[in-house]
Amino acid sequence: MEIIKEWLKTIAYAFVIVLALYFFAWPVTIEGESMEPTFLDGDKVVTSRFFTMTGKYDTGDVVVFHMIDVDGERDVIKRVIGKAGDSIEIKNGAVYRNGVLISEEYAKDATEGEVSLTVPKGGIFVLGDNRNHSYDSRKIGIVSESELKGKVILRWYPFRSIKKF
Repeated sequence: MEIIKEWLKTIAYAFVIVLALYFFAWPVTIEGESMEPTFLDGDKVVTSRFFTMTGKYDTGDVVVFHMIDVDGERDVIKRVIGKAGDSIEIKNGAVYRNGVLISEEYAKDATEGEVSLTVPKGGIFVLGDNRNHSYDSRKIGIVSESELKGKVILRWYPFRSIKKF
């Protein structure tokens, strides 16, 4: 009977640890080039579901969300450019939020396309940092906050590039 108690205790501890990891520190591997130069294909990051579930993220933050399109289902990583109520305008290769030009030192290229919209309640507007190689809100439209899987809080691999976000 004592062995069963120990096993149940161990299982309970494991459950609590996995639950904590799920909400506060879930690992994700970057796939593709849409976030270069900030993240490279194969980089490993830690995301926090807690931040996205509680709305503790802002414009400029990098998030992971679930996407379904003609290519199937997958999790993708992009930068938040606008939140509910923000007006987003893309013109002449530049991005404006609420009429103010956004300083985007992280963006690899000029932002192609023409966009003029207001982000609705419950949505976010996202762009990849590698603007010429990103499938983002310019094509997929507004992303629902309910699709958010986490905010990137740390790149932990490669080890020479560890960085907190």
